[in-house]
Formats: sequence, structure tokens, C-alpha cells
Amino acid sequence: MTRPELRAVADRIQAAWETGRICSLAGRGLRARVVRAVRLLDAGLLSPAEAERIAIEAENVALAFGPLPVPAGGLHD
Repeated sequence: MTRPELRAVADRIQAAWETGRICSLAGRGLRARVVRAVRLLDAGLLSPAEAERIAIEAENVALAFGPLPVPAGGLHD
């Protein structure tokens, strides 16, 4: 998987939470994990195979978490 393909995984995760397909909390964290893997790859701290594995795992996990329901009237703390 090339760096552009890894970045595309991060973009797909972001698009999934922005369109309400997945939990935004999980999506944000898992997108950050992919972005971090790309940075570690660029720094020579991860192999391309490791970065690919991390990206695939992150996308699969992100897609496993549906969005949380939002109550009528919004959220209140």
C-alpha cells in the first residue's frame, strides 16, 4: 500500500463519520491512528507492510462502530 493509498484510508474513515455512517468518536481516533502510521512510515519507524496492516485494521474497526443516537433537542451535559 502506497502513502497515497494510506492517506486515502484516512480520508475514507473521515468521510464515513462526516456522513453519519460510523461513530465520530471512534472514527476520529482511528483516522488519527492511520495518519500516525504514515508519519512513522515516513520516519522509517514502520515498514510499509506494518503501516498497511495498521491502516486496514483501523478502517475495519472504524466501520464496525455505528453512530451514537442523538436525542431530540441535542445533547445536554
